[in-house]
Amino acid sequence: MPRIREFDPAIALDQAMHLFWQRGYGNTSIEDLVVATGVSRHGLYDVFESKHKLFLACLDHYQKVVVGADFAFGVVEQAHASLKNIRCYFTAISSHPGGLGCLMANTATDVAPYDKRAARKVEKFRARMRGGFKTALLNAKKAGEISAHVNADKMADFLTGVTQGLAVMARSSADPKMTANVVQTTLACLR
Repeated sequence: MPRIREFDPAIALDQAMHLFWQRGYGNTSIEDLVVATGVSRHGLYDVFESKHKLFLACLDHYQKVVVGADFAFGVVEQAHASLKNIRCYFTAISSHPGGLGCLMANTATDVAPYDKRAARKVEKFRARMRGGFKTALLNAKKAGEISAHVNADKMADFLTGVTQGLAVMARSSADPKMTANVVQTTLACLR
């Protein structure tokens, strides 16, 4: 007779995501995950198969619930997003100095250099951000919010790079004034 699952995998996934976000992949043991989720090692392995597969599932979960949220990058991904949405996004991320940074940016420096599957997820994340910025910039050009001479491809690359840099600054508890200066200078480039 099959065992009855005594936990909600979606809740465990969210709890694991927060732990990986806080501690990183290498600094999180399976025992840490057992404690954080309240799920036995056997239960986690039964659903997710391994710590690594759980981590990869957490990266997907993060993109869905954190990155895509209306208060995060989702504001830039709205169909008619433009300069206002880009400004809202940078204002929002600059108002959260210190702390965890971005799980995808953390993974880019911590795990992706030696893990091809994590690296592919990070690259997909970068492409998502670049695409969102590019669409919003093209909408802003059509609306006359930015100069017609702005190269949307190059500016989208720049904004993606700034976003990842800000995530590293947040993770390392950079001076909030420095973070604000980066955001102000970035937004000034769009005038």
